[in-house]
Amino acid sequence: MATDNNVYSRPVRINSVRFEGIKNTSEQLLAVHSAPLLDTPSKMPFGHAAMLAHSQADTLFRLGIFKHVDVELDSQRVGDVDVVFKVAEVSRLYAKTGTELGNNEGSMTAAVKIRNAFGNAESFEANVSYGVETDAALYETKPFTSQLGSSFQFLFSKPWNGNPDKMLNVNAFKQNKSMSMYSSYSEQISGLAAKFKVLDLYLGATHELGYEGSWRRLFDLGSTASWTVRKDAGHSLKSALTYSAILDRRDDPILPTRGIYLRSLLEGAGLGGDVRHLKGDAEGQLSLPLGGGFSITTSLRSGILWTLGLRQSRVNDRFHLGGPTSVRGFLQNGIGPKDGNDIVGGDMFAAAGISLFAPLPYLADKPIKFHFFANAGNMIKLDDNRDIKAASRTLLSSFSTAVGLGLAVRFSILRLEINYCLPVSVTRTDSVKPGLQFGVGLHFA
Repeated sequence: MATDNNVYSRPVRINSVRFEGIKNTSEQLLAVHSAPLLDTPSKMPFGHAAMLAHSQADTLFRLGIFKHVDVELDSQRVGDVDVVFKVAEVSRLYAKTGTELGNNEGSMTAAVKIRNAFGNAESFEANVSYGVETDAALYETKPFTSQLGSSFQFLFSKPWNGNPDKMLNVNAFKQNKSMSMYSSYSEQISGLAAKFKVLDLYLGATHELGYEGSWRRLFDLGSTASWTVRKDAGHSLKSALTYSAILDRRDDPILPTRGIYLRSLLEGAGLGGDVRHLKGDAEGQLSLPLGGGFSITTSLRSGILWTLGLRQSRVNDRFHLGGPTSVRGFLQNGIGPKDGNDIVGGDMFAAAGISLFAPLPYLADKPIKFHFFANAGNMIKLDDNRDIKAASRTLLSSFSTAVGLGLAVRFSILRLEINYCLPVSVTRTDSVKPGLQFGVGLHFA
């Protein structure tokens, strides 16, 4: 042991940094990741040098252009060490296809990605999705009508100055989406977006500042479309700055048992175009272990949309609430204002939930849990007076609530819930879903 301690405390100087296995990566990027090692003090303990080398190897691996990054410290002369990174680059061309199934949609997806395109860890990616959206959940046996939906995205990503914790993303996108399952219109969105994402290493939070310009079109109105939908039909141009922050310290983002999750999103539209508003929403989630495989998760969400000027908010900018991954016991987007048969969304909302997870007998070590829940939510539309105090009182004076029990199953990429729901309190505009309800998704409130 004394010998090991002497080795790690022996003073050394990093003499050089070498890379083995490089084929496509540029010397400029390698120089950026060599500099932190070569700029170290002339002498340092060997253990410190080894720690710095392995830390830099982790940074290189997070660029996403290497299959693995191994480190060797080679000493040819007494007091000097050479850091050798042995890497294997990923294939430049990557393609995949797949299918996705949700509560009210099924789709086929395809993606092609060129990684490390110019040798500086940048990437180009094209995604296309083509699917069917229905006005009833796919697991139900009743007849349903359907419409096709599609989306396309072209994305360019590049680490800022070779740092994987600072990413620049620029993308062009086009989406056709049917809203027929809860309203009588379809929407087409085409646009450009640029975002700069930074990882806060101290807190572990992700910050993202972006700009998005999008041309939206509401079309294919149903014969029974409401006046709210009809007055917003046609074209609109949104030019907006966005900021988001996410802090996720849960032990499992899909089915957590401990930790916290915080998310906020702010949007300011009005830098040109005919859409002018301030929009913000926030969410918090806390999971606590209770012992014996039991855990409890609580969540709270709220948001507000405030238009700039006299115009009321557009139906395609408003919030929606309700559904198997949101407020259980209600149909998708089934809480909040309606106009005729159309769910038209709201300008303010608040929702809360609490879930108790319990192990199944003989399956305590498996990713499947009993699930007992209670959740509540409310959403309103601001009137012409836009009195925030009065609107807040209205929002908090009455909640749509539901309780229930079921199973929560964690798969590798998603979570499945099968619940029996009992709505307890509802409003006249709510669309309830008592009885069996299925939920599939990555994030549950």
